[in-house]
Amino acid sequence: MPGPNTPQRALLARRLRELRATAFASGSALARHLDWHQTRVSKLEQGSQRPTDDDLRRWGEAVDATAEQLDELFELAEAARIEYATFGQRYRQHGGAVAEQQATTNEDAASARIAEFQPAMMPGLLQTAAYAREVLTRPCGPASAGVADEEIDQIVGKRMERQQVLYQPRQEPIRIIMGEAALHTHFGDPRTLAGQLDRLLALLGYSQVDIGVVPFTAAMPVFPLTNFLLYDDHVLIESLTAQQRLDSPDDVRAYEDFFAQLHDAAITGAQLETLLAQSSTELRRRSGAASS
Repeated sequence: MPGPNTPQRALLARRLRELRATAFASGSALARHLDWHQTRVSKLEQGSQRPTDDDLRRWGEAVDATAEQLDELFELAEAARIEYATFGQRYRQHGGAVAEQQATTNEDAASARIAEFQPAMMPGLLQTAAYAREVLTRPCGPASAGVADEEIDQIVGKRMERQQVLYQPRQEPIRIIMGEAALHTHFGDPRTLAGQLDRLLALLGYSQVDIGVVPFTAAMPVFPLTNFLLYDDHVLIESLTAQQRLDSPDDVRAYEDFFAQLHDAAITGAQLETLLAQSSTELRRRSGAASS
């Protein structure tokens, strides 16, 4: 699924159009020359589809591009593989915060691979409705991008719909790794986190999802600076205010390696069940002591 048409992609699309116009009167003429479907040329010229290196080479050959012009195309394509959009920009692009959540649901459904690392909180795919509401109502959440309070419940609903992907048959399970800090970080009522831990325990038996936790007792193999989400051919990284998308094959391979290291360090199965039960018991004990 393509991301927003960023300035880098828009500039690349413009240069492709300009070069095509020097040799072909229309995109349809270039498509016939390359034996491509016309919509492929149109999407590349509009920036709604990312060109591959082979696309750029064939385009350059077709329009008799100079070596300098071809180098420019490759440089622009490399820059376009790193996209940065604030959440406000993403909301505007998709038609609102609720629609943006739906776009994430669509991307999950269309992806063969979903692999996520969260260092200190529960991933959206595993959140209970109560936990999601507490997260989304933090001042640094959607409200910081101008989302009204009445939309939060709709976003929570869409997030719960998104979780249907956990129960769909898949060739490859959804893989989620968290730092143990995620089992202790709460955003409001500690009882909400206790319910969230119960939710994790219930999901351990599902074959479509592989959940692991890197315990405090294990060496953390990568810097736990931020979350990242691996899809089929790109990586999404979130900060407090924005999302970055990396499409470079080198970046994707690097994050694949980071995730593999995290997976190797994580505990799963019976070990994780024990840790979750212990964390839940301790949380409820402390919550009860605090309220008495």
